Amino acid sequence: MNVKLVIEYEGTRYHGWQAQAGAPTVEAALRDAIHALTGESPVLTAAGRTDAGVHALGQVVNFRLEREFPIAQLPGALNARLAPDIAVRHAEVVDEGFNARYSARARLYAYRIRQALPRGAYQRQYAWGLHDTLDVAAMQAAGDRLAGRHDFRAFGRSPRPGGHTIRNVRDIRVSGAGEWVVIAVAADAFLYGMVRRIAGALVEVGRRRQPVEWIDSLLGGSTTGLRLAPPQGLVQVAVEY
Repeated sequence: MNVKLVIEYEGTRYHGWQAQAGAPTVEAALRDAIHALTGESPVLTAAGRTDAGVHALGQVVNFRLEREFPIAQLPGALNARLAPDIAVRHAEVVDEGFNARYSARARLYAYRIRQALPRGAYQRQYAWGLHDTLDVAAMQAAGDRLAGRHDFRAFGRSPRPGGHTIRNVRDIRVSGAGEWVVIAVAADAFLYGMVRRIAGALVEVGRRRQPVEWIDSLLGGSTTGLRLAPPQGLVQVAVEY
């Protein structure tokens, strides 16, 4: 049976999604819970491989079990075996051709910023805290230049060795409410580190360190002035199939 899960996690103490020796990861924790429950150790496929410290509200995972398991009982049974910072929200049996990564049509991420702070403690694990007051309108204008199909080689690397770096960004929305600024980015797929570099670029514009037109040079391949935003502000929100 091909099982699809929708999970959420608070990524602070994990070294990202992908299993790696000697470090706690979300994939390893979920795989261990599945093994403890079923006695099987299936290969897990995720819609996206989040980095260390990145969070998720709607990560999608699929795997195959050799033996049948009551699907309605799976979320509760796995949650009983997982740490409180990982939760299975939904489980269903899907057709054999479903693949959480390759069947996805779009991914949505959000990046949260808490601005104009001399020092912030509240939600510091879930946002990038900045001293500056950001120009949200300029950030949106910069985001508009990133929307569409472009070569994003300055913003990240392909998940496949030698893979192309052209991606289609469906939409970028920058919203501000008081001290909070949220950058929402939807795309067919992303390069490694791409959303965090988009956030970093928009913040540079919002800080008035770079003009809106600077985005054009980044799309031309320049990396001058481009920074990687810290991981804690990033949340994988949803995956569209």
